[in-house]
Amino acid sequence: MSSLAQENNAINLSQGFPEFNPPLALLEKVKEALEGGKNQYAPMPGILSLREILSMRIAQWRGFQANPITEITIVPGATAGLFVCIQALVHPGDEVILFDPSYDSYAPAVILAGGRPIRIALNPADFSMPWDRIEELINHKTKLILINTPHNPMGRIFSREDWDQLANLLSNSDAMVLSDEVYEHMVFDPYKHISVLEIPSLSNRSIAISSFGKTFHATGWKLGYICASETITTEIRKVYQFMAFSANTPMQWAAAEFMCEYPNYESSVKTLLQEKRDIFANAMRSSRFTLLPCDGAYFQIVEYSAISGLNDMEFAKEITTKHKVAGIPVSAFYQTSPPDQKLLRFCFAKHADTLLKSAEILCRL
Repeated sequence: MSSLAQENNAINLSQGFPEFNPPLALLEKVKEALEGGKNQYAPMPGILSLREILSMRIAQWRGFQANPITEITIVPGATAGLFVCIQALVHPGDEVILFDPSYDSYAPAVILAGGRPIRIALNPADFSMPWDRIEELINHKTKLILINTPHNPMGRIFSREDWDQLANLLSNSDAMVLSDEVYEHMVFDPYKHISVLEIPSLSNRSIAISSFGKTFHATGWKLGYICASETITTEIRKVYQFMAFSANTPMQWAAAEFMCEYPNYESSVKTLLQEKRDIFANAMRSSRFTLLPCDGAYFQIVEYSAISGLNDMEFAKEITTKHKVAGIPVSAFYQTSPPDQKLLRFCFAKHADTLLKSAEILCRL
């Protein structure tokens, strides 16, 4: 869809990346690191000062004490982090439960590891968890349950009640939890992010994946981190050392120094993205689209059945080519999407004028 948007000179609200730069102070830290000779390989687990500040931040955010030496690993992007975790923990014949709609890198990583993705659709009415179906499918082959909170594309969040329900279902299972939490600092009022690390009965059997790229509005830096128990981390690093060995060195130094100097930066991320969500939602009020609730991340899902009978792929192409606004068809996140579902995903991590211009066009449909 990004290519189609470029070909048609359309406003690109499809691919999930911000239109704005990282904080200027962070960019200055990168410049200092580059000019200061921080350009060679970092230690395989990551720069220690960055892991130490992350350990303090995780304790502050989640009430979980992660050992910076043995339980935090810096990786070249959260997608690489997800991939290396799956390659390390999933073996031929293992099953991994994931929930559609889901981020498109999950299932291929499982298949490449020799595992079998068990794709369960979220409840179509409200995209809540289908607990009865999950209970039916957990068995001795289940190696991982893959959770995404806040959720891409649906913008829903995992509540403490959800985590408690999952913990109860796993009480007689050896399955681990892989929690994709890359949008953790984009959870909007009145909600708050609940990490798997905050659930005592799950934290020692779980992996949390986080993204500096998302939090710093710098997706092109490809920098993220993994937090897991020492036992799990040991297995992950056995694979990671041969996949990439280490992540971008100057960005690690810059991130560590920036986080030390700006201890409350993450709260500004929520404020910024919540404002942008509201700008787009308010500008879309007069449209014939129905906006679904967005409690986190930076995607607005819209339902368009009042406008067109086309399937979502064809409708996405039509509005890109004819009306010059690009979105993503939600069916792209399913193995088999509901046949009557008419949903598009728009990214609102854009400048206000971009959002207002897009909404003006969409309100004319």
